[in-house]
Amino acid sequence: MDDLKVSVIVPVYNVERYLDRCVGSIVGQTYKNLEIILVDDGSPDQCPEMCDAWGQKDARIKVIHKKNGGLGDARNAGLDVATGNLIGFIDSDDWCESTMFERMVATYREYRTSIVVCDVWVDWENGWPSEKKCFGEGSVSWNRIEAAEAFCGEGLPAWMCNKLFERQLWNGVRFTSQLYEDIPVMRRFLTSVNGISFTRTLEYHYIQHQNSIVNSSMQEKHLTLLSEMLKNFEFSKKISEKGVVEARKAVVWEAYYLLYKMIVQGVLVEKQG
Repeated sequence: MDDLKVSVIVPVYNVERYLDRCVGSIVGQTYKNLEIILVDDGSPDQCPEMCDAWGQKDARIKVIHKKNGGLGDARNAGLDVATGNLIGFIDSDDWCESTMFERMVATYREYRTSIVVCDVWVDWENGWPSEKKCFGEGSVSWNRIEAAEAFCGEGLPAWMCNKLFERQLWNGVRFTSQLYEDIPVMRRFLTSVNGISFTRTLEYHYIQHQNSIVNSSMQEKHLTLLSEMLKNFEFSKKISEKGVVEARKAVVWEAYYLLYKMIVQGVLVEKQG
């Protein structure tokens, strides 16, 4: 039964090369009760016209045109008009398997957890072999404490795009304009969710670009990430000793990585004289 409506929010900016593949993969889902929200975030290329063309092709598609405000702001614009029982996100240069939402909704029906997670293919644009990112450590579901412990370490990334959320989680919650805007949102959710369940199937294709903000040279983003991990460490103290241990390891690793990037890029130089 397709009685549960899923709102799929797609922020769109400067991705005309990828947009048709992305939207086509959503339109072609085996689960049909979708509300597809394309948010044109002031894109300077042909994306605004492409979004409108898709809106003409499929009645399930809503198109929003707005001034550029960044990823979080575009997602917020989609959340403001979403009417689904469940909320999902897709990045417009990525794509998903045709079974993604059918399997995520089926998992939600079985376990009724606040969040459902699917596994991810990381597809390298430069031709490197795709990598599998699998979650749950063989479990079908975690309670809130188990999920929070994994989040404080590296077992549950804050990625929005491989998750399905109950609508009520978003009441009073929106993204900020900072980089890694998904981390504080997940940290907040993990104070109240009843649990997380897993499809244990690879459904989402995350396209890794060589010049992506995740993979680019050291900038504000690394300091922001370290700051968020330190906040996760403080959060972990309210969870469990295991959470503290995992969070501490994550902070140490990111601090060492930041130092390495600074040395390699010449940010740290030997003091002369």
